[in-house]
Amino acid sequence: MPKKSKVNKLARMSDEERARYLQHRADVEEEARRRKHELIARFIKNKLDKEESYSKINTAKINQEWRYILRRIKCRQMETDIQGMAASFNFLMERKNRLIESLTRAIEDSDEQHRRAFQAHTENLSYFLRIGTQRLDKLQAAYEHQKNGFLEMWDKEEMEITDSEDKSEFKLMLITFIQERDFKSYKNEKDIERATIKNDARLEDGKVWKI
Repeated sequence: MPKKSKVNKLARMSDEERARYLQHRADVEEEARRRKHELIARFIKNKLDKEESYSKINTAKINQEWRYILRRIKCRQMETDIQGMAASFNFLMERKNRLIESLTRAIEDSDEQHRRAFQAHTENLSYFLRIGTQRLDKLQAAYEHQKNGFLEMWDKEEMEITDSEDKSEFKLMLITFIQERDFKSYKNEKDIERATIKNDARLEDGKVWKI
């Protein structure tokens, strides 16, 4: 019905009016198409802006999640490295402790051996010194006994000797004899002392070689 009225309306118009009317209609349709294109372009632009915004947000979220994943991976690697270093440290500490304990036991054993050797050496020295002292005491007693005997004998002989010359010669001989006996006794004591020192040195060397 409207189309028919438009046709009737156009039929009643003159050519000039019809041309202006058609031009106006064309302009109105062109303006409508232009506005439609603008609306479509504006809609597409808004849509693209929103998509771009969403894309940036999604990219930021993806980067954040990726960084979180990388941090977790790095933390696991660091945890593994720390556990490995802790295990190595504990192993080295146990090894050092075992070495220190072994050295401590060796020092204690060496100290005990040295103490026993020193005690044995001291006991040997005490034994030989005691023997040497006993021998020296016996020699001293024998020397005193012999000296007293000679003096008593000389006293008896002195009373019997009347000749002063003979008495002097006998006294000189007796003094010489006593001096020789003293010298021999002194020499024997020195020989015993040197022998004791050599024996102690030999025993000490033997102890050192045993240690």
